[in-house]
Order: sequence, then C-alpha cells, then structure tokens
Amino acid sequence: MRNYAIVLAADLPTADEVLSVVREVGTIVDGVKVGEATVLEAGKDILGRIRDVIQDAPLLLDLKVADIGFRADGAWQGTNAKIIKSLENSGATHVTVHGFPGPVSVAEAVATAREVGIGVLLLPLMSHAGAGLFFSRPLDYSSLTYATIKAGMDVRFPEEQLCRDVTEGILVMGEALDVDGYIGPATRPQDLERYRSITQRRIWCPGFGRQDRQGRSLEEQFRQWAAIVGPSSAAIVGSAIFNAADPVAAAKEIMGMRDRAVA
Repeated sequence: MRNYAIVLAADLPTADEVLSVVREVGTIVDGVKVGEATVLEAGKDILGRIRDVIQDAPLLLDLKVADIGFRADGAWQGTNAKIIKSLENSGATHVTVHGFPGPVSVAEAVATAREVGIGVLLLPLMSHAGAGLFFSRPLDYSSLTYATIKAGMDVRFPEEQLCRDVTEGILVMGEALDVDGYIGPATRPQDLERYRSITQRRIWCPGFGRQDRQGRSLEEQFRQWAAIVGPSSAAIVGSAIFNAADPVAAAKEIMGMRDRAVA
C-alpha cells in the first residue's frame, strides 16, 4: 500500500451505484472501502467484482466486528472467528474491528484474520455526536492489564505506555495484540495527534469533506492530516468524489490535493 494513500469510501445506497463509481474511479484512487450494508444487499460476491476492477489495491470491508472471542481446545471458536473466516478469498484485504469488547475479542479477530490473509484495523474512537459517552471514559493502565490477566491471556504491554481513557486503552491494547492499523477520524486532528503519540502503525482516516465540523477546506484537511499522521496513513474520501458532477475529475483533484499536501 502506498504512503499517504487515498481510499474511496463507496458508501452509496445500492450495490449498483457502488460498482458504478468503483468502475469510474477505482483505478485512479489507491484503494476502496465498502460497508456492511453493501455486502448485506449484494452478498460477498461484490467484493470479488470490485477486486476485478482495482486489481491489487487495498479493499477495506467496514464491518466493525464487535462480537465474542472464545478459545477452547487450542483454537479460536468465537463469533469473531466465524465472521472473519467467512471472508477468506473474498477479495477483502482489511476488515474493521471494534476494540471496546476487550482483549479476547480483539485477539481472536487478529489471529483469525492472519490465518485467512486479512489485516485488522482497530477502532479506538468514533466521532459521531455522543460517542464520547463511552470512548472518553477514564481507563487506567492497571485495569487494562488486569482485564487480560482475568481473561487468561499473557499479553505484554509496554510498561512505559500509560493510558487515560478508553480510546488510549484501545490503542495500547492494539499495539500489544499486533493489529495492522487503526481507524482515526480526520475530523478530529487533536485525536490523531494522540494516536500518533502511541502508535507508528498505519492510520486510516475517514471524515474528509462534508463531515468536517471545523470549517476547514479540503486542502486544509489534507495539509493537517499529512502533517499529523505522516506517510503511514490513508485518507478515506467518499462524497467529495461520488457526489461530484464528474467523479473522475473529482478523484483526480483529490489526488492532486494529497500530492500538494505532502510535497
């Protein structure tokens, strides 16, 4: 995956619309993200059809897996394992996974994803109104380590790494469990700075364009994103491309904004 990647968020109402925009711009951008609603409507086969267009580019499946992790007889047997095993050979390269269900859930997702050749992107935070009710709750380092011990897991957390709230705890947990990267909101640069203070892994950032609540232009968003997150990152861009009168021209302009931001 290239540095400072641009990933199309193909978050459109129907599978036909998703495929249409992917066919238009899928070879211009650096990757594609599709959501659970698209797969529920069209089935997993749509991932293969997208793969045919984008070839070797990343294909992120945004399932936000958040279910049971359970290990018995030396194997992972929980719901997370069942969900992720079903993605083998689907065309997806990455899947999103929630961190709030705790270390067993995340560990099962990571281990199973490795078996089937998929990367796990962990969600330490969400940016919609009210999300802070849970993600900003205080969480101390000792509670995080105790949770893994209670779960019967031998996880080595870096002793020098502290955490203040659930978001930072999920980041610390993700580092210890060796996730492939994180989802971090481009709408919240101060939180991207927190992410980068804890991890050097790739941060995939949704929220460019109409979702920004700080009054920034797309150019300003890209400049801040590039400066804070650095090359090990991906900007996930949706409506600024697919709602444009000319999606091809919009995608090319977005790529140009990225290039100017990182020059």
